[in-house]
Amino acid sequence: MTEPPAPPGPPGGTPPGGQSPWDPPSHPPPRGPRRHEAPPDAPPVPVPSPVPAQPSPPPGQSPYGHRPPPAPEPPAPGYGPQGGYGQFTFPQMPKAKVEPLAVAGLVTAVLGLPGLILGLLALPRVRGGRRRSPALAWSAVIVSALFTIGWILTIITLALTGTFDRLTEQPEAGDVTEPRTIASATLAEGNCILNLPPDRPVGDVRVVPCEQSHIAQVISAHVLDGSYPGAQALEEQAHDTCTEDVTALPTGEVQVSPWYLIPSEEGWQEGNTRVLCLARGAAGPFEGDLLNQ
Repeated sequence: MTEPPAPPGPPGGTPPGGQSPWDPPSHPPPRGPRRHEAPPDAPPVPVPSPVPAQPSPPPGQSPYGHRPPPAPEPPAPGYGPQGGYGQFTFPQMPKAKVEPLAVAGLVTAVLGLPGLILGLLALPRVRGGRRRSPALAWSAVIVSALFTIGWILTIITLALTGTFDRLTEQPEAGDVTEPRTIASATLAEGNCILNLPPDRPVGDVRVVPCEQSHIAQVISAHVLDGSYPGAQALEEQAHDTCTEDVTALPTGEVQVSPWYLIPSEEGWQEGNTRVLCLARGAAGPFEGDLLNQ
């Protein structure tokens, strides 16, 4: 085994003092104060008091607070805020007014013909653009036309059923020349009734000439005064009065029985306060005028 050769020494041999530069120093060099060490004669450094803990921010909020939004940059001189050439404006057109004839036509559409005329007059005014609401004008025309047709059909129906005649008819005493239908409230003394309805309320009746077969004849009418006495009291009064009138009537060979028609409470309030006494055929319909024999 061989040892490694010793490192070459410095030229010129061992320096004075008998210590090689490669040997560690026998005495460490003096050192100055460290960077973080205070000199011995320095005053003591005060210790800061502990900072109290800050409350935790609510959920969703930054722990560093709110940052104010950046201030907008001023526009460059000579340029508007929207672009390099500023903004343009234009005049606002006035809003067209609603056509009053169209409104009036729609309001009066239930009357039929007046609303139709107003709607037709409004159409040329809204077509030129001077007025708005053409849909309103057409609605007035259409709705008014429908109501006009409805009114025409109603008038025709009332005329054919004789309703207008009943509204204007008045009681006519005596015999009639031809059969016709009248309201029971317009029966008069001497009228001969073709038949009586089985129900107690009597609306319309058919009167015929007395020479034809009929079931009853009106022989007297009594007008009562005062307030409505009630149905039972009125029936009792009519029964007594009509029985006396029919008994005193010379009927010859015709057998009759007393009968009567009294107004209802509604009819009494409307002004019909008459009690009609009738001579009704006891064996059925009969012929002849009992008042003019």
